[in-house]
Amino acid sequence: MRLTILTLIALVAFAANSFISRWALLDASTGPISFSLLRLCSGAVLLWVLVANRANVWRPVFKPISAIALFVYATSFSVAYVSLDAGLGALVLFGGVQLTMFLLALLWREEIDLFRILGAMISFLGLCLLLLPNGTLDLNFYSLILMLLAAIGWGLYTFIGHSSSDPLLETAQNFVWATPLAVLMYVIMPDELDAKGAILAIFSGAVTSGIGYAVWYAVLPRFQSTTAAILQLSVPLIAALLGYLFLAEVLTWRLGFAASLVFFGTIVALRHRRR
Repeated sequence: MRLTILTLIALVAFAANSFISRWALLDASTGPISFSLLRLCSGAVLLWVLVANRANVWRPVFKPISAIALFVYATSFSVAYVSLDAGLGALVLFGGVQLTMFLLALLWREEIDLFRILGAMISFLGLCLLLLPNGTLDLNFYSLILMLLAAIGWGLYTFIGHSSSDPLLETAQNFVWATPLAVLMYVIMPDELDAKGAILAIFSGAVTSGIGYAVWYAVLPRFQSTTAAILQLSVPLIAALLGYLFLAEVLTWRLGFAASLVFFGTIVALRHRRR
């Protein structure tokens, strides 16, 4: 039960990040680079204060791959959502995350049984049904490439976190070292930040990113990496529910049917844990 609750908290935090980022960037009064910088900075400050007070550790260990992966994800994600449709962006992001983590699992010779492959296919089919538009699709290839880059970054970050021994400490270190990269990006490409964007960036960084990622790192060792990839396919559905509850978006039959497919696919993929 504890594992289920923590996993649900992490997945809701991921969905909230999509919701908050889209809300902050929608009217163009806040730029994606400054939003990403403040998001990473606020997460770094909160998490490192918690870690330092707990263990009296004040010098973060530099793990370059994790820090760079987090920076690439956060920045590419924000820039892509400036012009990319929210539904298509979620499909590209979490489809790309799943593909990245499955490929990494193959490279590291992790066992991938038939149930996980079948479950992933069913869940991905549900997302395609929900997120593919009804009319003509106007693709912004620049944004699509950036969202794919964000997917690779998050997939790598999650895969590395699978072996985490101290989730809070390692998440704090990753945020601390990703922040200077975001500062450098802001120096190169400065943009605007209004009060609403700043508040949303701080909340996203400190709560739904910092704490949410620490919780995710805590539960990751309990799952195989491909199972973690499949679980994240539920995030776009949670984001769609947030849009229905808070943005008055229409709840359609496609959403209900897609949710059923994703839920069924996840159950199939997790079948191996009960055998």
